[in-house]
Amino acid sequence: MKFSLSLIRHAKSSWEFPLDDRLRPLNERGITNAENMRKELLRQQCMPQKIYSSPAVRARATAKLITANQEVPFPTLEIVEELYTFDVNDLERFVKKMKPEYTEVFLFGHNNAITDFVNKFGDLFIPNVPTAAWVTIAFEAESWASITKGKTIRFITPSALQNDKLT
Repeated sequence: MKFSLSLIRHAKSSWEFPLDDRLRPLNERGITNAENMRKELLRQQCMPQKIYSSPAVRARATAKLITANQEVPFPTLEIVEELYTFDVNDLERFVKKMKPEYTEVFLFGHNNAITDFVNKFGDLFIPNVPTAAWVTIAFEAESWASITKGKTIRFITPSALQNDKLT
């Protein structure tokens, strides 16, 4: 069975006000980058069956911006407390518990969990998944619980999209 997991790191957040980490909003650059990633998502015609996000404001806002105003409606965003993690083991536990009927999943979360996950399960070493970046790993497995090393089929960053517009 084929499974595809897109991991999207939240966009750039604001440190302007002294807020609890979970409450930090996106800054202007973060909003712009998320909107550019939405356009790329449309261009690539990616349609997940399930979308999960960390409860942190910056992750939820990124998820909503990237999946907003689509020509085809996206599935409802599910906020999951377990995804407010920076630890790869927590992220792996969550992924391996996902239902196998969802074979195309988007997950919005945080570093270092995302960078460590894509390096553990993907076949492309990425030193750091930057904010608002999108990495997709394809797996051949019987279920999410049985995933092992997959193939990194997408790594897109906001700066790469900007550079494409300049050339």
